[in-house]
Amino acid sequence: MVKQPKYYFEAVLGINAPWSAQDVNIDEKNKIIQITLSHHVEKSRFSFFSKGNDSEHNKIVDTGLSKRWLHSSIGYYSCHIVSSFYDPSISGAGISRDALLQPNFLGDPNRNYTHQLRQEVALAHIRGIAPDAIANMLRIDSSLIDDILNDIEKTPESYRLATCLPCEADPIWESMIYDKFHLKTQLFPLKLMLSKLKLSMIDPKVEVKLSDSVNELRKFFISHVNALDAEISQISALSMKKQSVEERRSVTTKLVLPALKNAIWLKLISGKIDLGSTNMPLNLFLVRLRHAFQNTDDNNARVFALNSLREFFRKNARSLKKELILINQLMNTPEESQYSLPDERSEIWKRILKDDSFIPSSHIAYKLLLSNLRSQILMNPDPVVELNAVRRVRDFIKHNQRFMQQELRMVLSNSR
Repeated sequence: MVKQPKYYFEAVLGINAPWSAQDVNIDEKNKIIQITLSHHVEKSRFSFFSKGNDSEHNKIVDTGLSKRWLHSSIGYYSCHIVSSFYDPSISGAGISRDALLQPNFLGDPNRNYTHQLRQEVALAHIRGIAPDAIANMLRIDSSLIDDILNDIEKTPESYRLATCLPCEADPIWESMIYDKFHLKTQLFPLKLMLSKLKLSMIDPKVEVKLSDSVNELRKFFISHVNALDAEISQISALSMKKQSVEERRSVTTKLVLPALKNAIWLKLISGKIDLGSTNMPLNLFLVRLRHAFQNTDDNNARVFALNSLREFFRKNARSLKKELILINQLMNTPEESQYSLPDERSEIWKRILKDDSFIPSSHIAYKLLLSNLRSQILMNPDPVVELNAVRRVRDFIKHNQRFMQQELRMVLSNSR
């Protein structure tokens, strides 16, 4: 990497006065950039809600003990922030409100990641991206992803959504203040604040720093996060409505993760039930586990596979809410099928396997199963292979009756 001046990294990381880059060290071999920050007290000259503003700045002190936080990557280089200036009073489980108001390039004294990295993980997670995928995307260890998600999970639900709010360095705030991004809102206090901020930036009589305006606007969002679901969705590019957010919060307390001994996990891993999930990490994980489960007679290995599946759901509960809702519904359904299907010796099953247009279906998992079985029979037209395929089709429809009512009626009507 060509050595760049300090102000280059200040611009990239959004470092503004009273902060500055004191030193920049670049480890070419390990692809690491370490930036040491210094802090100079500067009195804020602008705030619509100035009460307590000075006291907030005064919380940043020179502790004499340098902390090192992992920050968002810069290209292919890992970025680490080092500073002895921070708020030593921020501690405890979860993310505190004070931590949400800290500069994006700092971190809590009891954690090893910056607020911006936490925000990126929180936003990716709420979008439904699996932890392993987030780790690959941000090029950080999956263990750190787990730590960040655990910290977010311990954050009070009253303002947990604020953890995914864009940091103050994000250009979305400047775009709102300069009216380049039109925020749709019905909240009058927010409309009033935006109007004041926009006017102050163009009024030649008022000396205003953009960073102060951004901090005031972002502080408003954090303070009123529960009333701004729709607005946060807009600025964070989340495709969720207020109703769905409320449903998401209520579901969190109602869903139950079945115990390991529950038969639902065996049915999932053996393919007897299908969740119709569009979650790619889950589908890939299921394929791998089913292969391992079916190709071993070791009971300990099978129990390990079942436990791995349950742990996957536990760690990815936020992105697998639809699947967990369905699992909870299936747990409460009777074990026995409502309808009695034709025997496996019935010619209807062979006709289903041979004729693609005989019983059309929109069930994706069912169509994929048929395609796979037809290919096996075509490659090996053995009676044993065909009988195994018939059994798999029959078992699939048997265990998914509630989702395949149309196909079920056609099977019953054509088998008489």
